[in-house]
Amino acid sequence: MDLGLKDKVVIVTGGAKGVGAGICEAFAEEKAKIVVDFRSDAAQGEAFARSLRSFYQVEAVAVQADVSKEADVVALFSKAVEAFGTVDIVINNAATWTRHLPIEDYSPLDYQRASAANVESVMLTSRELVRLAKSTGKKAHILNVLTKSVFWSSSINNSTYVATKGAVTALTRNLAHEVGKDGIFVNAIVPGYVWNSTMDPDSERYKRTLSYIPNRTMATPREMGWACAFLCSERASQINGAVLDCSGGTMNGHGPDAICPET
Repeated sequence: MDLGLKDKVVIVTGGAKGVGAGICEAFAEEKAKIVVDFRSDAAQGEAFARSLRSFYQVEAVAVQADVSKEADVVALFSKAVEAFGTVDIVINNAATWTRHLPIEDYSPLDYQRASAANVESVMLTSRELVRLAKSTGKKAHILNVLTKSVFWSSSINNSTYVATKGAVTALTRNLAHEVGKDGIFVNAIVPGYVWNSTMDPDSERYKRTLSYIPNRTMATPREMGWACAFLCSERASQINGAVLDCSGGTMNGHGPDAICPET
């Protein structure tokens, strides 16, 4: 399906690996112009942008920015505009995990770090995109990547991460209500279990994880990207403030043959 994303400019935070890379690839398939945000590994970021240019024959640049820092976000947008003239879409994928600890060992510093990376980053990128869109009168899209743990508690001893992602869930709907009148769409996806290169398909943990998923297939990063691309397209012109379940049915509950609850 042609989603009408050709030449749209998209920033993907945390875009050089994992789900972020899959999102970049999905937009590259649609011939969008890609800004790959990365925080620290310049070699990886540059190599991935180069691979997008080579394989998909699209324009792509890598920009180093820690999106929990206001100056970095401002610079990220400035470099994107310098490269491509505008920004049409921002995908808030970058996130930070904090220490897995029971609530009795909670440290405010853990929450502050998680909040800066997972919530304030979204506020900052949203601010910059809304300012730009209003100044040009163009439609724009914000897409937030959430976690199933906000809705279906599968991760214990992880309260700081879940609390911050819960905040982004609420922000998605509130911001959509605020800026919808300006032609700005704000939606979110909820990934389920997504394949990454550290997984061992022969391990008992992998088999146990598959048993949690009703359709018994591990998602790929690119599948998450396809959902993002659709929600940021004209084909989704009546979808605003939505939180799309991309968990393969996991949030409906474990299947009857699940090996055991996750701990």
